[in-house]
Amino acid sequence: MATVIVKISGNNQTRRWTSRADHLTFASIQKRVADNFQTPKFYLTYKDDEDDDINVSTDEELQEAVSLALKTEPAVLRLKLVEGLSPAAARPSPPTTSPPPAAPSAPDAAPQGGANAPPAPAELNPHVFFQNLADALPQVMSALPPPLQSILSQMELDTAASAAANAAANAASRGASSASGAAATGAGVG
Repeated sequence: MATVIVKISGNNQTRRWTSRADHLTFASIQKRVADNFQTPKFYLTYKDDEDDDINVSTDEELQEAVSLALKTEPAVLRLKLVEGLSPAAARPSPPTTSPPPAAPSAPDAAPQGGANAPPAPAELNPHVFFQNLADALPQVMSALPPPLQSILSQMELDTAASAAANAAANAASRGASSASGAAATGAGVG
């Protein structure tokens, strides 16, 4: 199998090694970065054949980068280490449609797991989530195309108006669904 020279640059240093292309995995590169760069949160990018910066976060994306590197002579995979969360990780997850957890049946019921239950992960803490989002936002903005950056920097977010509009839409939706349910129930009587 072909070999590829791997170069990772970041934190004012560059690391280089040679590997068989079929032995490179995203997990092995993550380990090497963790061992050599001592940065807890990072993501990797490379320049593709159209000179675009491409994020690498899976084996499939890494293999795409390797296949492009193998087309050059010598075959060099150049990865850039970027500190912080990847732009994709900075995006909040879409809301789920699963129902909320059921409340305990008796008012004096102990919480599930009791006193020995493990604490919730830090990512579930809203303060931690929003702090991570705030930390990543400048990096996300700088990765956007300049025309989009210009548009976004001139936008204002009126959260109070958005919340009021959402509440009104939800109330109207609940009212319409109970009215249609009552009409359907009344139509069957007779």
